[in-house]
Amino acid sequence: MILALVLLLQADFTDLFRAAYEERLRAGHPKIAESGVDLALYVARRGDYAQAAPFLALVLASPNPDATILHNWAAAIERQSPEQAERLYQRALSIRKKTLPGGDVELATTRLNLAALLIARGEYRGAEPLARSALDAFERANGAIGGRDGLACGALGAVRATQGDVAGAERYFRRALAIAEKVHGPRSEETASALENLADLLSQTGRESAALPLLERAKRIRAIHANPVVREPQ
Repeated sequence: MILALVLLLQADFTDLFRAAYEERLRAGHPKIAESGVDLALYVARRGDYAQAAPFLALVLASPNPDATILHNWAAAIERQSPEQAERLYQRALSIRKKTLPGGDVELATTRLNLAALLIARGEYRGAEPLARSALDAFERANGAIGGRDGLACGALGAVRATQGDVAGAERYFRRALAIAEKVHGPRSEETASALENLADLLSQTGRESAALPLLERAKRIRAIHANPVVREPQ
């Protein structure tokens, strides 16, 4: 019985949802949109956001879209469609602000992801309050947050750097590095990114000699992940 349930959960019913949608479409059924939403949400839950994309407008128009799906959808398409991802994050954020406590970790995660997206587009002013709110929530969280507080520190470091607050930026970048090393390990890609961020700040402020060992360490970490045969000297 348990095995049968597991197999049922693993089964792919995309074709059934698509057939129901296409049948209603041919018949001009009044619930065509409802079937389109069902199809989109089903394939999105399975992680196939590309197949779900044509129905995104229907999902957004539905009265009660799932905030988690919208958030995950945004994360999946950030690189190829940042503007669409921003709209999805904004919608997920709006829903989560209404349904979750102010200090909820998932709400904070949506804020952080949106902040990071804005930073990548150079919109630092809009990113700062989002990253600050996210960091506050992560700091108050009781459970494990997977180093998301470090990511928030990195985001705030980037904002402070653009504001000319070098000391503040350095404090955030060093804290982000310490969290990455603790949570992900000293040879993780997260640690390499934190090293590069701190090194870039040091280089940009005339401290190339201090930045160089950080960059060299980050380079060794990147080499390990690019080629698992490579081993960092002990």
